[in-house]
Amino acid sequence: MSPRLVSAVVLVAGFAFAAGCDRNARLEVKNSYEIAPQEARSMILDPQPKPQKFTIDFKADNDVTVLVFKDGDIPAGEEGIEKADAKKALAQKKGKAESFTVDVPEKTGTQIVMREAAKKTKVELTVTNRK
Repeated sequence: MSPRLVSAVVLVAGFAFAAGCDRNARLEVKNSYEIAPQEARSMILDPQPKPQKFTIDFKADNDVTVLVFKDGDIPAGEEGIEKADAKKALAQKKGKAESFTVDVPEKTGTQIVMREAAKKTKVELTVTNRK
């Protein structure tokens, strides 16, 4: 095989691999949280190079509010997730068991905030980017 042909094959294989990596990148994060009244917990998701559609599924012992914020929309400090303005959330749901989707722009860090539990509550949270 000529060196030129080998270079072309390697180049094409490299492009195919790079394209396949972006297409097949899957996100699936599962965590459990204990939330007391007047308390908030959050899951931080790193910025992604391309726009994402996240599916958020949660189950809780009692009603809880789950909100998705851009990182920049949450005030700094320990109380930031408790005081973040719900009007700035990209999406939110309240209940014991809900599923919802949210579109996140490229290169945007996000936080999924769980709060507003009336009593001590266990929350099972799953986040995926599968369709």
